[in-house]
Amino acid sequence: MSRFLTTRRIVYLAPLALLFLLFVGDFLWFSLRSWQPSLGATTSSVHRIRLLAIPDKGNRVEYQIDAQQPEEDVPCSRSLFSQGGNRPCWYVTRHAKDPIPM
Repeated sequence: MSRFLTTRRIVYLAPLALLFLLFVGDFLWFSLRSWQPSLGATTSSVHRIRLLAIPDKGNRVEYQIDAQQPEEDVPCSRSLFSQGGNRPCWYVTRHAKDPIPM
């Protein structure tokens, strides 16, 4: 019975340990690039058009381009996980065309 419990524990802990090591490696690579800029840029930005989703009567949604600030550059980090207070560029690029709910 104890052998079964250790196998079960390994099955649950191995993915968590792998995810933790991946995050630590990503953080160290991001930190190294911020200290040594010749290794590559740590941050970037994604240009997007601000599309507003305005709720209307009858559960309808009206979409309009923001009149006050139609375009913006969203800062992002060139990493797998959020680093330096910014979301990763792959995530920001994927969600750049999402409307902003009002």
